[in-house]
Amino acid sequence: MTPFSNLKSSALKLSLSVLMASTLLSAPSHAFGVGVQPATVEMTIKPGENNRQTITIGNVHKEKTISMTISLADWTLDDNGQLILSPPGETRRSAADWVRFSPAVVTLKPETKQEVTVEITAPFKIKDNGDHRFALLATTRLPDDRGDASGVWNKYQLASLFYLTTLPSKSLPVIQTQVVSNAEQNIVKMKIENDGDAHARIKGNAIIKSQSGETVDKVPFNTVILNDQNRTVDVNLSNSTKIVSGETYKVDFDLKNSFAPQNKFKTTDVPAKSVIFTAK
Repeated sequence: MTPFSNLKSSALKLSLSVLMASTLLSAPSHAFGVGVQPATVEMTIKPGENNRQTITIGNVHKEKTISMTISLADWTLDDNGQLILSPPGETRRSAADWVRFSPAVVTLKPETKQEVTVEITAPFKIKDNGDHRFALLATTRLPDDRGDASGVWNKYQLASLFYLTTLPSKSLPVIQTQVVSNAEQNIVKMKIENDGDAHARIKGNAIIKSQSGETVDKVPFNTVILNDQNRTVDVNLSNSTKIVSGETYKVDFDLKNSFAPQNKFKTTDVPAKSVIFTAK
């Protein structure tokens, strides 16, 4: 089925939605009502090993049938943590050549879902230990549903992001600096470097304390730092509803790396210094 083969569009807009969903149909793309599960896959793999993963795509529309084309891409994160896609096989640590999938086209009737089988075969010789990555993309084009946008079609993509980690490898996140932003309100800028060959998944809390040392609130922290990456992550203390403008607070950090292959994948502490800030 090729519903877009005779597409005559005067304009094409790109909207990229990467759904970090915990369940399939509870977190669809608000743009067009389709969800993917799982959105992130982490696995270890040995040279020459075969592995199979199932990705499920679901359509929550009650009336609309949607057809999606399945493809592969390389991916990375930019300095702001935003997803960057590139053609498969272009990056040094691409695993796209290790992958086969079926089917190539998924047609979803209203309120249905379908599985895509992903077959992964690692080569017998792998140059680099650590992370190798690829994305499984599901793409569709739909007419713009705005009344004043006749002839405009939107392109939508869902991505399931794969991390394939060969061992031995290390995830080594280090917080280099933490400063309260002068330009942005209630933001702590945290510069994090990962010199390891595997990604770091850092989770925890920024613990806001009063001048007397009492805990006022906790702001969740969750970020991924890829291997050999150095980037700045913003901690937005305005996410707390309990801070008062003009009051001075101390912020402690309780952070852990939940992806540490060098520690048999047990969590490791990520030390962070405290900062002082005055709420605005």
